[in-house]
Amino acid sequence: MAAYETVLPVRFGQVDYAGIMFYPRFFENFHAVFEDMFGERLGVPYMSILTDRCLGFPTVSITTDFRRPFRFGEPMRLRLDVVALGRSSITFRYRGFNGDEQTPSVEARGTVVVIDLDTFETLPIPDDIRAVCEDLRADEGVPGAEDA
Repeated sequence: MAAYETVLPVRFGQVDYAGIMFYPRFFENFHAVFEDMFGERLGVPYMSILTDRCLGFPTVSITTDFRRPFRFGEPMRLRLDVVALGRSSITFRYRGFNGDEQTPSVEARGTVVVIDLDTFETLPIPDDIRAVCEDLRADEGVPGAEDA
């Protein structure tokens, strides 16, 4: 399977005085895509993973390159794939494109760790979630993406 992709509009509340998306809002959109991907690819709402399975996915590392601004009303096409899988960690790549452009305007790599929400202990990636991540696997890896 390929990367997960969706389109989110740049909303009025996401822009700053300059009329461009305020950088923390990118991280909110990245997490929205992460949640939506689980709903579609795993077949259960993200909230169910948290409440019914007591699994959490805290971000332990994220790096971001901002290349071109997004303005109010523009479509932000977001693509999510997996670039590294460890025993309990997953490194996702988020790429945001302005409309139909082929070069990403923003790119981030974020590593999450699977934890038990009751104990906050690290857990191995469950088989069904690992299978979804394998389907999202990109052709490249991330050097130094050690398992947390």
